Amino acid sequence: MSELFSQLGIDWKLLLAQTVNFLIIVFVLYKFVFRKLISFMEQRQRKIEEGLKLREDAEKELARVKEARKRALSQAKQEAEELFVKAKASAQEREQEIVQLAKAEAEKILQRAKEDIGREKESAIQEAKEAILNLALLAAEKVLERTIAESDRQRLMKEVVDSLKQTYAKQS
Repeated sequence: MSELFSQLGIDWKLLLAQTVNFLIIVFVLYKFVFRKLISFMEQRQRKIEEGLKLREDAEKELARVKEARKRALSQAKQEAEELFVKAKASAQEREQEIVQLAKAEAEKILQRAKEDIGREKESAIQEAKEAILNLALLAAEKVLERTIAESDRQRLMKEVVDSLKQTYAKQS
């Protein structure tokens, strides 16, 4: 074999020395560099995996928060609609109460006005009766050309009033 190496121009002693040197360098690199490099790469890989896991967790949390926000907004909207409906119903009830109170007050005012008109009517009728009676007595005095005594006057007034009452009662 040594002939083969010599024909190829290779010095086997030098090749053996270079192989030993290469193995020593590989051993030293493995012992001091590759281990640390592998350790560093493993740590880096773990950090990347942790970062990816944190990102995934953050995305899940974000999705959960968005869903919670969506539910909260939906619930708030529903509550607002319910409050609006309640407020509207309350306003309608209040409106009906006010209308009822106004109708009752108008009815009272109308009743008082009718009573006042009735009293005014009675008063006007009474005044008209007295005026008519006085005119009738004056006319009778002129016709008879004598003065009617006060007692006769009172009796005649009473008869005329009773007659007018009966006539008025029949007309009503």
